[in-house]
Amino acid sequence: MTLRIGISARLLHSPPDGLGLPQKRLQFLESTMAHWIMAHGALALMVPFIDEASPLSTNRAPMTELVDLLDGLVLQGGIDICPETYGDTLRDPAWAGDAIRDRYELDLLRGFIEAGKPVLGVCRGAQLINVYYGGSLVQDIPSLRPGASRHQDAARYDRLMHDVHFEAGSSLQRLYGNSTLHRVTSIHHQCVDRLGEGLVVEAYSPQNGIIEAIRHEGPGYVLGVQWHPEFHLSPREETQGLLDSGPMMMDFLRVARARADRHQMDATLVSAGVPLATRS
Repeated sequence: MTLRIGISARLLHSPPDGLGLPQKRLQFLESTMAHWIMAHGALALMVPFIDEASPLSTNRAPMTELVDLLDGLVLQGGIDICPETYGDTLRDPAWAGDAIRDRYELDLLRGFIEAGKPVLGVCRGAQLINVYYGGSLVQDIPSLRPGASRHQDAARYDRLMHDVHFEAGSSLQRLYGNSTLHRVTSIHHQCVDRLGEGLVVEAYSPQNGIIEAIRHEGPGYVLGVQWHPEFHLSPREETQGLLDSGPMMMDFLRVARARADRHQMDATLVSAGVPLATRS
């Protein structure tokens, strides 16, 4: 069976003129994210957001049914997380984020974690994982971490890059080997501050100690990376030398496959009347 991977939706609350959809909230999936997943043999399925203000929201299917249909979750990047979501005070209106998307994605994240299905967070997704486990964020690296190297450049967008170091014994080091430094994209002005409960640092920026990847130590698979592995697939010359995003996706799908196969075996045994407690 082909694996079905859910991807959280990006939300556009006020579409610009010219799209033909005035006053309509849009939900979208950045295409390279879908390509990254589907290039490794899985289906990429965006999980729609249901408007909290809609009277139809009371009739939506239970989260458990949605999670049951999917084998794993990828949290897309995008707009900042609202500081109030993690109990902080907004320092600048420009960093207000999107509290509506926060609630939608945290609910989605909770469903997959409680079901024991793998989760991979990218950029904002990594920050959301930290917030889910009770952590906090640095609202703006340039102003709150003076001296830190540049991690975001609007003019260069996905062409700004820097090195990261994988912690000894981390899952990323085991996956990629013992090379000292790895080159990644850098498209963020916020980052992990206080680490959430049960999380460990997988990677950091050697120039300034900014946390670049986190993982939950408990059962299951919950990994967040601050860079955009899906952007590393570009054929542009500038992306040469960037960390290969293939092993990360293949590892995520390997866990999803193992979880799906166990679930299928359990279902088969139950339908055959074999108590799971007696399974060898």
